[in-house]
Amino acid sequence: LFFLCCNLPAMTTALINQHMTAISPQWIKRGDHDAFVQLYNQLHGKVFRFFARRAADNYAAEELTQQTFIRLWQFRETLSCELPLEKQIFVIAHSLLVNHFAKLAVQQKVRKCYRRLQTMENSSGYHGQTFERKNQVSTALKLLPPARKKILILKGVHDYSNHDIARQLNISVKTVEDHVSKAFRRIRQAMLSLV
Repeated sequence: LFFLCCNLPAMTTALINQHMTAISPQWIKRGDHDAFVQLYNQLHGKVFRFFARRAADNYAAEELTQQTFIRLWQFRETLSCELPLEKQIFVIAHSLLVNHFAKLAVQQKVRKCYRRLQTMENSSGYHGQTFERKNQVSTALKLLPPARKKILILKGVHDYSNHDIARQLNISVKTVEDHVSKAFRRIRQAMLSLV
């Protein structure tokens, strides 16, 4: 009894760790909702802390945590039975974090460009040039190939990630990145032609 009382915290931790590893990827793959809820309850805090430390925004961390588990459930058929579930969850989490920072970078670029355009509009002598610039950008958008235009709309207007666009259009992520890069290059050239 004395041995049990003195080693209770260590034994409890061992039981919890043993209990955590008891969830098999196979159960999640088969769609076992109870196993998924148990996994969520066990790892939610750990995944949240992963995002909170890196994103420095609790709201974003909670959203990314939810997205991690949603993705796990959506793509449960692709889980590996050889790898621990926790490792697979953190691979998903890392991917979402990279996408999150990429979206933030794009948003910052868009805001910077918008502020620059506003500054040009507000300064005298640029009103005609700004109108021409908007026409140039509009023309450049209209001249984009249909697939490239669709990808740019999904990315810029609907805020889809490259991965989401690739999945929706059944193309590779690299193809999406290539289309976005070429579209932005075309628009940038249209804007620079007036400078």
